[in-house]
Amino acid sequence: MEKKDAKEFSDIMLAIADNYPGATFSSAGLKLRFEALKDFTIEQISEAAVKLISTHKYKNMPTTADIIEAMGGRITIEDRAEIEAGKVIDHLHRYGKMVIPEFEDPITKYLMSTRWRYCSWAARVVEDELKWWLRDFVRAYKAHTAGLGTGDCLPTGLNRLAGRIGNWEDESLRLKFAPLEVAHAN
Repeated sequence: MEKKDAKEFSDIMLAIADNYPGATFSSAGLKLRFEALKDFTIEQISEAAVKLISTHKYKNMPTTADIIEAMGGRITIEDRAEIEAGKVIDHLHRYGKMVIPEFEDPITKYLMSTRWRYCSWAARVVEDELKWWLRDFVRAYKAHTAGLGTGDCLPTGLNRLAGRIGNWEDESLRLKFAPLEVAHAN
């Protein structure tokens, strides 16, 4: 879900509450439910709500975990990564290399603009290699989700140095390395 779905989400939660006398919501409670269910689409949540009120197996308002269970459980990171890779491949098959996709998922957007620049990747990828790319994409997606960016693979000192390459706005760096530049120029 996205922030634009907040109103519809609130309406769904209030509709579920209508079926359980005495059920109430606080603003904080709704925000917490929204945050806990943000990995799902508003359509999935709506379908789960219909399922929950039509079976009526609960005597009290269903918890967030009950709603997730009604949707078939939580999507794993690996599943989400494979879904996102499928979106990239689907876009490639439909539009080719010339139409740059607008990815909603921030990790996919990041990976397809830094690790694999979409246009150059799409221009050279071969259909037979897509299975290997899919595997690499899933690995990179999982690593990014775990907080392992590209620089996290380097030792701390190298990571700091790599981040400073070409960054001479910091006056202390300019003064520190200026003698080296002069020595190399001579």
